[in-house]
Amino acid sequence: MFCKPILALAAALPLVAFAADPTYTEKVGGYTFIKSGPKAENLAPKINYEWEAAQIALKLLKESLGPEGLLTTLAPAIAEADTYWKERVERSTGKLGQKEGWVSANGRAVVFLPNVTAERFVKWYLSPLADAFNNQANPEHYFKRTVVEGTSAVSDILEGWGGVTTHFGIPNFNLGINATRYPFIEPRGEGWIQATGDKALKSDGTVFGVLEIGVKNVKGADYEMPIDGVDISARVWYGDGVEDEHLEYERKHITNEIINSSLQTQKDIENGKLPV
Repeated sequence: MFCKPILALAAALPLVAFAADPTYTEKVGGYTFIKSGPKAENLAPKINYEWEAAQIALKLLKESLGPEGLLTTLAPAIAEADTYWKERVERSTGKLGQKEGWVSANGRAVVFLPNVTAERFVKWYLSPLADAFNNQANPEHYFKRTVVEGTSAVSDILEGWGGVTTHFGIPNFNLGINATRYPFIEPRGEGWIQATGDKALKSDGTVFGVLEIGVKNVKGADYEMPIDGVDISARVWYGDGVEDEHLEYERKHITNEIINSSLQTQKDIENGKLPV
């Protein structure tokens, strides 16, 4: 029980209104949580904080290990991926040089960035800037080493899609479409810049897929936008032995990569690293 002097003192003090901390309500695992702590402008879903921390951790690990360290550390996963792809190549009816028997993972985004055009995006993509940014373009990017000669590129890549962590090369990435080798790829039409190349396992050269990139300038008015944009599309072609579950992982992966890479193109134009 409070003594009378304390109660009298409390009654004499002015009432102070304490502002409540800003809160954020979200559902996690089907349950409701009302959280506070961060400043109001920083309150966000839990996944936002996890993403920020994960990017820091991934960058630290990737840079500390480096390409050779990553190849050693991820060797068991790479061996599993080699087996995965060889099994699917074996059971696929689609083969290079024939039109039928192919499926694709398609991703596409129309981007509206003030300094990015189709031609500038291609220039960036075929420059060392793309390799330098590679690890930030997607969490399952581990390294990309490219040698460019004119409009042709040869790449050494360690990358994953839903855990299928694959060490592969693109030995013949060229502008245009080799219709004899890739009869399943149709020209996209007027205004499109297309480039294609094999995806081949580094372990033994098995071609397990084909990469196709397409870019085209578009009018902003067609999308009710104040500036013109670029339609960026990527399709990765596989034999029909590859499950749609895997293709869906790649579809999500591709859309993230397009957005992140086009944003970086804009930044590299702004900072002067990509001359235009």
